[in-house]
Amino acid sequence: MSRLAYIISAYKDAPHLARLIDALDDDADFYVHIDLKADSRPFEELLKDKVTFVPRHWVSWGGWEQVEYQKELLAAVLHSNVPYSRVVCLSGQDYPLWSNAAIHRYFEEHKETEFIMGMNLTRSGNKPQLSRIKIYHFFRDLKWKNLWWKNKLIVASRQLMRLLPLRKKPTTRLNGKERDVFFGSDYWAITLPCTRYVYQQLCTEKKMAHYFKNSFVPSELCIQTIVFNSPFAPHALLYEGTYKGLYALTPLHLIIYNRFIHTMTLEHLPMLHDSGKMFCRKVVSGMSDSLVEAIDKEREQEKP
Repeated sequence: MSRLAYIISAYKDAPHLARLIDALDDDADFYVHIDLKADSRPFEELLKDKVTFVPRHWVSWGGWEQVEYQKELLAAVLHSNVPYSRVVCLSGQDYPLWSNAAIHRYFEEHKETEFIMGMNLTRSGNKPQLSRIKIYHFFRDLKWKNLWWKNKLIVASRQLMRLLPLRKKPTTRLNGKERDVFFGSDYWAITLPCTRYVYQQLCTEKKMAHYFKNSFVPSELCIQTIVFNSPFAPHALLYEGTYKGLYALTPLHLIIYNRFIHTMTLEHLPMLHDSGKMFCRKVVSGMSDSLVEAIDKEREQEKP
């Protein structure tokens, strides 16, 4: 059985992260980033030698530091020199719906597929989504602990930039040429050669990085843009048609997106069954315990 690398970002609920890792701990290694704003001690005490912790970043949702911690995780995977078959990106609030045997088998059956989905934002004509890149977005990476004042500043600057006639091009500079921008979910599973290519581009393409640093949620744009402008694009999952929501750009996860991400409970179990997805999010200690117990029983029954 081929070995998987799971890269995981977390900032709270250390008990659930420990449970997630225990659930997936079968021919797999785990690389974890803990938000610098969080207390790392509960994670370190529970996980100890089970994971590789990477250097920590002060993360604000929607800011460039989300790409920087992704880069840390990819670097740790590649510097391990372990010949992983695939790198799977998760959050610390995910949980597997399939047995480990089923997960490995599925990836083995789709060895060349890059499970990352992208919508061509440049050519979409979707004005609300195009505003992610055409309008300048500032201040999300400010290291302010007072989130109320920070959010006020972010909103005010965004409103001002909407009023001003300044706009960015809907393309970015990549490999010396203007390239289309692609948009998708943070959560994906790519092959090791694709991982190596993505990491190299993140390290060397300074103009692309500058472009995305003042875009909205660059972690949903940067890696997708690299992959869909690369030799790996024919094996990735291009999304075509009208944009239906971020859930449609999330290939392996069931996530209920509205104004916020819904917490999964036992009542969602039939929906999880019907989804056919490999993972779900979000799962929270104390609220999702009955659901996790039910999933664990089903995963145990799936074992060969």
